[in-house]
Amino acid sequence: MNDLKTPDAAKARLLELIREHALLKDGDFVLASGAHASTYVDLRRVTMHPEGARLIGGMLAPRLASAGITAVGGMATAAIPVVSAVVMASAETDHPIRGFYVRDKAKTRGTQRQIEGQLEPGDTVALLEDTMTTGGSTMTAVEAVREAGSSVAQVITVVDRQQGGAALYRDAGIPFDALVTLDDINAG
Repeated sequence: MNDLKTPDAAKARLLELIREHALLKDGDFVLASGAHASTYVDLRRVTMHPEGARLIGGMLAPRLASAGITAVGGMATAAIPVVSAVVMASAETDHPIRGFYVRDKAKTRGTQRQIEGQLEPGDTVALLEDTMTTGGSTMTAVEAVREAGSSVAQVITVVDRQQGGAALYRDAGIPFDALVTLDDINAG
């Protein structure tokens, strides 16, 4: 699935890609939470990079399969490349995982769905995010998945900005993890 044989090697390479392609410093960036930050991680520059997508999918698919996850999803648009990477990586395993995404609100035309893709009632779901600050956006997906009759087993972000997301999910009783943190990125 990926050429990096150990989790530590995969994490190290992911950090290199983030620093090379996605890390912006010394600016005034407004985050989805509304907070301002001087450092911004434009992670779509990694999740939509061929090696980045392959690496992220390769890191996540096996651990999600071993946890019994049947579908992965997240909020449009940030989670879509991460979800797609996992779906593609899982297709090469004995445990294919379906994907979906959640809109802020249901469409007013066509199918009028809030959830698009391959979520089915009874699925055991992992919600994915590219970069998490407070976790509020993904909580919208938690609510939508539960309303659709599925359970949220965990939330995983590629980058945790360490500004409240982990605590939000801990307080909600949902296991949370990150592939890397902002501290990891800044340490290099």
